[in-house]
Amino acid sequence: METFSKLTCNNGVGPIINTPQEHGEEVPIVAKPLVLKAKDDVEVILNDMSGMGAYISPLQNSLGSFFRLVASYDQAQSTLIDKTIAIKESELYLKAKEQLELLLRERDEKSKEVFAACKSLEKARKKVKKLKTCQDIAKQEAAEMESKVSIAEEEFSKCSDVSLAMGNASKVMEKKKQVLEDALQDLVNYKLYLD
Repeated sequence: METFSKLTCNNGVGPIINTPQEHGEEVPIVAKPLVLKAKDDVEVILNDMSGMGAYISPLQNSLGSFFRLVASYDQAQSTLIDKTIAIKESELYLKAKEQLELLLRERDEKSKEVFAACKSLEKARKKVKKLKTCQDIAKQEAAEMESKVSIAEEEFSKCSDVSLAMGNASKVMEKKKQVLEDALQDLVNYKLYLD
């Protein structure tokens, strides 16, 4: 076999095997013209050697086996390529591809729906936060009103005591009392409204 290597290199045949990528796997491919050229060159050399009376029968057998192996390999590779194409074009492959594309579309649609729902939830969260702020302000205003009601009740109580003590000012006090009662009622109503 060494003789063959030297012969092919000396004749400039170059590499016999090329390995391109097919679907992520290396697929060895025999470069047919190089192998055929090498075979022709080898036959010429063997004939010359045979004519010189050299005993080359084992070499001829080995090279014959090699070229038969190359032809067999080439046939197997061709069959593999045909089967690969057939699988790609098969109904099962096409259905699986179609189903995958459908699933990818559904995934994209679901992603859009989830994104829209997240946006909606964010808006709702902001509204709840705003309403909470309004509720806190209303509670603060109610507390202030309650304080004013308490002060008004104290004034009303004082006015009642004064009206009993002062007979001459009873009419004036009665008016003040009525005004305070009305104000108190308004404050109570406002407080109830806020609650």
